[in-house]
Amino acid sequence: MTRPASINALEADFFVELANTGLVSLTGQESATFLQGQLTIDMTTLPESRARRAAHCDFKGKTWSLPLVFRHADGVALSLNRSSLAMTLAQLNKYGVFSKTDIIDASETFCQFFVAGEKVSSWINTKFAGLPDAPLGCISNPLGSVIRSDVAENTFQLVLNEEATAHLREWLNRESVVSYDEAVYEALCIKAGIPDVRNDHINEFVPQMMNVQALDAIDFGKGCYMGQEVVARTKYLGKNKRAAFIFRVPEALQLSDDALLEKELAGNWRRGGAIIRSATLSEETWLMAVLNNDTSEEDVFRVKGKALPTFSCEPLPYSIEQETNNVRGRS
Repeated sequence: MTRPASINALEADFFVELANTGLVSLTGQESATFLQGQLTIDMTTLPESRARRAAHCDFKGKTWSLPLVFRHADGVALSLNRSSLAMTLAQLNKYGVFSKTDIIDASETFCQFFVAGEKVSSWINTKFAGLPDAPLGCISNPLGSVIRSDVAENTFQLVLNEEATAHLREWLNRESVVSYDEAVYEALCIKAGIPDVRNDHINEFVPQMMNVQALDAIDFGKGCYMGQEVVARTKYLGKNKRAAFIFRVPEALQLSDDALLEKELAGNWRRGGAIIRSATLSEETWLMAVLNNDTSEEDVFRVKGKALPTFSCEPLPYSIEQETNNVRGRS
């Protein structure tokens, strides 16, 4: 397992074992119906051939987790980081007792990988009789699921059972495919503008403060779900004053889970916002932070407690503009 100098130095073929990513599995005839009242996406329109990003919120609209949701093993699966999994699992089980669904932590049953390149694509094609043809396209069979990732071009997320995991590991070793540290996956996610909720930031932010709407992860036209009123009001009444921004720092920084950014204002440093996702490679660091949504590429920041380096945000790969409509917001 290696940690490259930067994401521009990645090999064409590589894999990352997602040890910090877990899986919540829901099975039973009412699993999708139950999740319809829990997640920000419309589960009634989620086909077996597609995964979607979503938010799981409390009744105040504060986000417990940001799972990747897909049909899997005769049920529905939520792939999410392990630090937020416990909270989401507890909340789902709290309400799931009223539905015909079994909700378990399947993190030890299925292993997850992030893979890239033509070599691994050929292995996937052999095991799944094809490749998903669009970002977040999904193919499942008894071995598990493969999702074409929206993180980077020609990459896939694999969710594999024990048999398939053993075969993949043997094949990767035999083919000498490069194994990268999980920081590579984190850096690529940040570059793609994909947020996450973990550690001290669980249950802190409304989804739009993390650009979740820009990832097609909120269906504003669906029925009621946990936090729906706040999420809708944030959109239609223009209540949101924060957004997530991306930073690339050209050196390796060691950061704590509760790291903050400071912003330079008239020669002084003021609190900028919380870092919600970070990745340190050998010669660069990627950060994603929730800041005032009027932040521009001319603003200068630093990590609190570190005088240097200073840096500015990168362009976002999508628009975070939202319509406001007071009439719809009151309906």
